[in-house]
Amino acid sequence: MCISVFPRLYHLIPDGEITSIKINRGDPKESLAIRVVGGSETPLVHIIIQHIYRDGAIARDGRLLPGDMILKVNGMDIINVPHSYALSVLKQPCQVLRLTVLREQRYRYRSNGLSLDARYNRDDSFHVVLNRGSPDEQLGIKLVRKADEPGVFIFNLLEQGVAARDGQLQENDRVLAINGHDLRYGSPENAAQLIQASEKRVHFIVSRQTRQQTPDILQEAEWNYNGSPQPCPSEGNYPNKNTLHAVTCHEKVVSVRKDHTESLGMTVAGGASHMEWDLPIYVISVEPGGVISRDGRMKTGDILLNVNGIDLTGVSRSEAVALLKNTTSSVVLKALEMKECEALEDMSHVSLPDTNQNTSDNSEWSPSWVMWLELPRYLYSCKEIVLRRNTAGSLGFSIVGGYEEHSGNKPFFIKSIVGGTPAYNDGRIRCGDILLAVNGRNTSGMMHACLARMLKELKGKITLTLMSWPGTFL
Repeated sequence: MCISVFPRLYHLIPDGEITSIKINRGDPKESLAIRVVGGSETPLVHIIIQHIYRDGAIARDGRLLPGDMILKVNGMDIINVPHSYALSVLKQPCQVLRLTVLREQRYRYRSNGLSLDARYNRDDSFHVVLNRGSPDEQLGIKLVRKADEPGVFIFNLLEQGVAARDGQLQENDRVLAINGHDLRYGSPENAAQLIQASEKRVHFIVSRQTRQQTPDILQEAEWNYNGSPQPCPSEGNYPNKNTLHAVTCHEKVVSVRKDHTESLGMTVAGGASHMEWDLPIYVISVEPGGVISRDGRMKTGDILLNVNGIDLTGVSRSEAVALLKNTTSSVVLKALEMKECEALEDMSHVSLPDTNQNTSDNSEWSPSWVMWLELPRYLYSCKEIVLRRNTAGSLGFSIVGGYEEHSGNKPFFIKSIVGGTPAYNDGRIRCGDILLAVNGRNTSGMMHACLARMLKELKGKITLTLMSWPGTFL
């Protein structure tokens, strides 16, 4: 079995600079394979990448990291918009995905010992993969250096060569990296050696000079990313950014009867897991014509609380499935149903994609991050993480939220994690986690400045009580 090794190109996105990248997808509907958190209804405000899986377009591109903020998608602003609105924009099929992103200045990532000049003013960069029939086949690219600019440039493409047939590279493109090796200050000789050492697949990151600086790019360079998004004329196909969905939870008891040979006809997910997240048991699909479907009261997205009086909180998925399969002719299910209704813009509510409808395709329903935020506290499966700090160094994470006079009390969320620090080295803290307590002291009602000062002053063993919900999968 051949395992793809994706390039590690994190260093090509500089800290503290708004950067646009292009990501090519062979299939316009290919999964990005990331989880995202945030939105205007939470203190995070921005849409932030929480996790990147290895089998998707974002990992294959290699430039983004957890903690990166997504500001625009194909030219459409998603700053300070509800979570569900951002999802609708990110889910639009496209072969070339253009993302405008920002990595916070305090995030430091060291790659191969390279010291990179983050002040370099780059054009829109994109990822190209060239596949040759054999390692000996020539790509057909002539590379040169320029007298007035550092780096490696494409002088011309040979007719019928691999690059010319592929059609993505052009004359005068600047080669920023090959197979993860930085070439912004490299030479054509370096580039040729990297190509020759490649197997059948060669990864390029290139930038292309535009003929003139467009108003769009000028705006990005000067954008105050804490400000409000500008209106976009092409937003008619998307939900209203000013419409949120108020979410309510209510418990229900559903009693059904079935033949002892029948299954209930529903699929569940979640449960206690040592791999990723500890979640309640929830319904991801209902089989048409089955017992549950015929009854009509249980819906996709319902949280299962108990079966025939047996508590399901804290059990694994396999344990929950066994309990559901071992039911007799009479089954009593206690569940929590999430209901939504449209509301005017109100930042105390959260937006939520429709949890009461099955998806139109064959894929299984997946909860959104904001749905988890609405669950009652008794369904939280908190984790305690112990960090140790004996010096004046940072614990390694930033927080947002807390009590404010004009907006009231909001939870504290982890916004970013700094490489090489105790929080980063622990490996269990994620962007979007809720910080509930520090050394046993409840953070609810605390002002941001008060908690930030306390975290800065603590020494030795520091215990963080966190609730981690999975970001929405894209």
